[in-house]
Amino acid sequence: MTHPTPTILILAGQRLGKIDPLSAKYEREHKCLVPMLGRPLIGYVFDAVNAAFPDARIIVSINDPTALEAEPEAQPFIEAGRMTIVPSAKNLLESVLAAAGGASYPLLMTTGDNVLVTAEAYRNFYASALEQEADVAAMMAHKEDVLAEHPTGQSRFWKFADGEYSNCNTFFARDADALSVGEIFRGGGQFLKFPKRFVGAFGVLNLIGYRLGVLKTKTMLDRVSRRFGKKIRLQITDRGRFAVDVDDQNTYDVTEKLLLEDGVKPRAG
Repeated sequence: MTHPTPTILILAGQRLGKIDPLSAKYEREHKCLVPMLGRPLIGYVFDAVNAAFPDARIIVSINDPTALEAEPEAQPFIEAGRMTIVPSAKNLLESVLAAAGGASYPLLMTTGDNVLVTAEAYRNFYASALEQEADVAAMMAHKEDVLAEHPTGQSRFWKFADGEYSNCNTFFARDADALSVGEIFRGGGQFLKFPKRFVGAFGVLNLIGYRLGVLKTKTMLDRVSRRFGKKIRLQITDRGRFAVDVDDQNTYDVTEKLLLEDGVKPRAG
């Protein structure tokens, strides 16, 4: 079956008024431009989404669009008329809504530090979302697979009766109306760290069930789907590394190590 080409949205903004430690260490204004093996982090993301969907339009949401406009790795996409760079908003949800305002659908979303997700993974995830007839979908990885790749960098996982999972920062929206599910993030993410955010997003009964460890993944998805009136689905990958994005020096080091093990050669800076 031939699938429609998605629009790619790369979220590369950062919290206003906050200095990202990695950006400061590597003397970059934006974390997505922090160098790794001689390339900016977002360069690896460009490679993967371009290989997955060579004709796709790419939208990048970033605090200061001029910083990316001057980035050589963005130039081929800008010159080909395939890339639009828009300013990020005050929070994640507002950034998505602002960037997606002129987008065509379906929309595939990822982040500017998602260095390890591959073109094949994006294609498989997108096909899975369409085949499940999802309005909204997310990619997640098994805890065991994440820890096998990155044993020290993560302590919180979504724990259900049928397994534990980590988010891979890769999402799908079928149409503009599906973005209403993004209201989950209105108060911020990190639901496992902040119970009030969990209740606001998913409801108190789901929190109780989650805390008691009696909720299965499908049960939770079905409940949240009913809450928002949208079909929400997951794709569970066995590649734990896809849940390792570059958040700090530890994840930076792990990501660099995995790239070198994959045979990626450092570029001259």
